[in-house]
Order: sequence, then structure tokens, then C-alpha cells
Amino acid sequence: MAYDNLTTSGINYLVNSFIQNEYEKKITPLQTRMTKYNNLSSVYTTLQQKIDSFKTKLSSIKSSGSVSPFAAKAAAASNTSFLTASASSTASKGNFSIRVNQLAKSDLLLSLDKTSSANSSITSPGDYSFTIKTGDGNGGQFTSNVTVTLTSSDFTSGAISNEDLAEKIRDAINSDKAVVTSNSLSGSTSSSGSFKIDLGGTETTIDYAAGSYEEIIDSIVSQLESVSGITAEKVVNGSNVSLKLTVTDSTKYITLKEDTASLLSELGLSVEQEKGAAGLVTATAFSPIEGLTQISLTSENTGSGFKIEQISDTSGNILAAFGLNLGTNRTAFVQSESGSDTAGYRFNEDDLNSILIFNGLEIKRDSNIISDLVNGVTISLKSVMADEDVDVNVTISNDVTSIKTKIEEFITSFNDLYSYLKSNSKTSGTTRGVLLGNSSASALISMLSTAAYSPVTGISSSEINTLSELGISFNTESGLSISNNTQLTNAIEDQAEQIEALFDSENGIANSIYDRITPYTGLNGYIAKLKSTLTNNIDYLKDSISSAETRIEKSADILRQSYYDLQLQLASLLSASGVFDTDLFA
Repeated sequence: MAYDNLTTSGINYLVNSFIQNEYEKKITPLQTRMTKYNNLSSVYTTLQQKIDSFKTKLSSIKSSGSVSPFAAKAAAASNTSFLTASASSTASKGNFSIRVNQLAKSDLLLSLDKTSSANSSITSPGDYSFTIKTGDGNGGQFTSNVTVTLTSSDFTSGAISNEDLAEKIRDAINSDKAVVTSNSLSGSTSSSGSFKIDLGGTETTIDYAAGSYEEIIDSIVSQLESVSGITAEKVVNGSNVSLKLTVTDSTKYITLKEDTASLLSELGLSVEQEKGAAGLVTATAFSPIEGLTQISLTSENTGSGFKIEQISDTSGNILAAFGLNLGTNRTAFVQSESGSDTAGYRFNEDDLNSILIFNGLEIKRDSNIISDLVNGVTISLKSVMADEDVDVNVTISNDVTSIKTKIEEFITSFNDLYSYLKSNSKTSGTTRGVLLGNSSASALISMLSTAAYSPVTGISSSEINTLSELGISFNTESGLSISNNTQLTNAIEDQAEQIEALFDSENGIANSIYDRITPYTGLNGYIAKLKSTLTNNIDYLKDSISSAETRIEKSADILRQSYYDLQLQLASLLSASGVFDTDLFA
């Protein structure tokens, strides 16, 4: 061995060479395998994301019947100045003609016009109450009981002006909520049973057991805590208790019904379709000309089915102060230029409904939005037509834009998955695809390819049973594309049911692919299991690399120490022979 090999720098060179050689023999192969596994795991992660995304898209288009995206319909009106139309998937293809002869209106009630600054006929504080009833659109009635509270601060020298009183009435109506209060009782009941609270059409069953009224009311309050749109409270008055229900949502009515025993009767609760006045009408206090005050009530809904049917004072004469205590009389409003107006209704009942001529037949409705005339079609009336206006033609057809969009989304998602599988399953130059030779990737590519060009089992050859018949081509490298847009459009317009079957039938493309990729997804799917195996292998390789590094480091330390021992022996021999050079081992 040459002397310079046992110098300190020489020893370091020899040991480092040993370490490098050991790394190349024992660690580099492990690292190469781990890199391969990491790359494969990363590809699996992306692959799973693309499969999940494709599966979500398939889920949205594989439904059949009225919920199928291929059943989408579109409505077109020949003149949208007079009406517009929309269609749901339940509509049938066809066309019809419409003339708009009258638009639906909200009922309008106008009071007397009173001198704003003059004293009203109301002269004392107190609670003044009145009732408003309107139609409910189904032949029944909504009822509102409104209270206007006047305090001493509202009066000056025992008087309140017409303007201030009108504003008090307005505010009471516009803030009114349906409030139901029971009798104030003490003691108990022997009744056990249940009753229902109908809140705007949603029913809640209230159960009660024999016991004290206080316990029963507590139970009712508790049962209503989770019901949206209503609050319940127990009101205590000495030894007596009562139940107070407030409908906080003014769009909803309240009805108490179907008591199986006698509790409602004992509590004095008899309520049918009571609704806050704010949900029935809108009140406005205005000045028709300078110095005058007037009140108007406008029904919230249009049409005679929701007309104001009654307005009556029930305590005091606060409505009478403005000529509004009309009861059930439908007095016509008369505007006077020389004297006081006559309080009453602005429109005749016949003026409140929309009137249209549908395919030659006169149709009346409460609303300008009509959805019960043609199944699946909503017609929105915009303007009354003159005699010289041409009938509006409404056409219901397959929704080409919507259906084509769904097909395009399917193609995009298909290609995203397919092209990723293909690009990772081939060699490009010197780069070998991560999924080349992978059985799972090969199976997916084969399945997608077959679905793309093969006829759907169970569909006759006389019908659309392949994507190519829709003008959709398949390329083994890039995937699907629309090669004939006209062919696709024509098929959607005329044969949407066949397109639905192509995708959504039992063996349809969407159903078939969905079923076949499902095993690859989820926590227990094929890809999750493959990734789990890779993770275990990667962890094993990490441990193996760590162990190999430790062994190499120990061997290097032993080797280094052996060289140092040789270095000392050589130094001793050279010293004994008298040729020792202090720079020799530097």
C-alpha cells in the first residue's frame, strides 16, 4: 500500500469511495423502486380524482324518465312583449296559440279622503280592533284580526289628526302577525289526546296528557320549539295560565283542528286559516292632493280568488273614521273633484282575473303566472293585446341547448379520464408510462373504448344505439369528439327519447360505465387498495434504506478506524527506522 493512501486525506478518500460504492449497490436500487412507487401512487391519486369526477357526471345524466336531463324541454313564444313561457321535463312537445285580453290585478280598496290636519272622529286612547278577510284562492277565507293601540301621547288636547290616525292604521296592518291566545285557566283537565296545528299547509301533531293546564301548556310550548314560523309561550296571570301562539311568518296561516279529546274547546281555541294582515294586504297612507290624507289597501295576491271579502270594525270605530267599515259590501270607489270621495273598491270583481284566449277558449285565472293550464308549462302574461295584434304562438320542443350541454360535459369528462389513462400507459421517447402494463389501467381503457364505439345491448339497430349515430366520433388516442354537429342537433330535436335510452337504459352508456367504474372508487375500491399496497411498500423501502444507511455508516466507521490503526503502525515503523516525516500523514 502506498504511503499516501494512509494520509488523512487518503483515508477519507478510501472511506468515501467505500460509502459511495455501497450506496450504489444497496441504496440506489431501493430509492429507484421507491421513486417508481411514489410516481405510481401519485398517478393513482389523480386517476381516482378523475374517476370520481366522471362518476359524478355520469350520476347526473343516468337518470331516466321525467328527471332525465335528456327529457328537458324548452318553450318559445313568438312575441315576448305579451307573454313568455317556460317548460319543465314533464311537458310534451307541441304548440298552442294565446291572446291576452286582461291582466290579473290586486284588489284595491280606497278610503275617504280626509283633511290631513283636521281632528279625526277618534277622541280617546285605547285598543281599536277590526277584521280583514280575503279569499284564500281555493274558495275559502283568510282572516286577520288587527288591533291599533292609541296612547295618550298620540293625542293633543284630546284630538288626533286624520294624517296621524291614517299612519297608525297603516303601521298596524303592515306589521300585523296572526296571534292566537287561549282562555286564561287554572286547575287541570282529565282530557288526553292530540290536535294538529296547520301552519301554511304544514301540519304538526301536538300530543297532550291529562294534568294541570300549566303542565299541558308547557308541553305544547316545548313541542313547538323546533317548528319554524311560529312561537309559543305560556302567559301567567296570577294562578291562571294561557297559551299564546304567534305566527312570525306573515305569509303563513294558522289552523287548529282535529282535537281527539276536548282540550281546544277547554282552552277556547277555535282558529281556521288565521293570517297576519301583513300577509293579506299592504296598507298605504298617502296624500292624493296637498292637505288631504287617504288610505289604500292592496291585496298581496292578484285575482278574484284573493279579493278583500270583508273589512269591519270589531271594537271602536277606527275604520269608520275613514269610511272603511264596509263589512261585506263591495261598494265602488268614486273619486270626487268637488267634494269627498266615496270609499270603496277600485275594481269590479270581474276585473281582477287574467283573461286569455287559449286555442280559441276563454280562460280566467287569479294570476298572471299560469302553471296549471298546460302540463309542465308556465305562462307569464306581460301585456294586454290590441285587436290588431297577432295571436302569440307558443312552441314546446326538446331543449337542444340543455341536452347538448349535458352531452358535451359527458364527452369532456370521458376524455379527461381516457386521455390520462392513455398518456400514462405508453412509452414516449425514452420515458416509459407509469401505467404501462398495469392491468387496472388496461381494463379501464378497454371498457371505455368498448362503450365509446359498441352498440348498446337491448336497443334495436333501427334506433340510435351507438354514439356515432349522434355524430360523435371516437379516436383511440384522444377519445370522443362531436364530428357532426348538425347530426347531433337533429337527433336531439327529433329523437331525444332514443338519446335518453342510449345513455340511461339498463345497459345504456352512462349506466354501464357508472357500474363498471364504481368498484374502482371509494375507501374499499380497487384504487384505494392499490394505493394502500404502494404505501406499505414505500414504508418498507424507507425502513430498508434507513437500515442500509446505518449499516454502511457503521462499516465506514470500522474501515476508517482500521486505516487509522495502520496509519499509526506505519508511523511507528518509520520513526524506528529514522525516516519519519511529520508531513507524511497530513
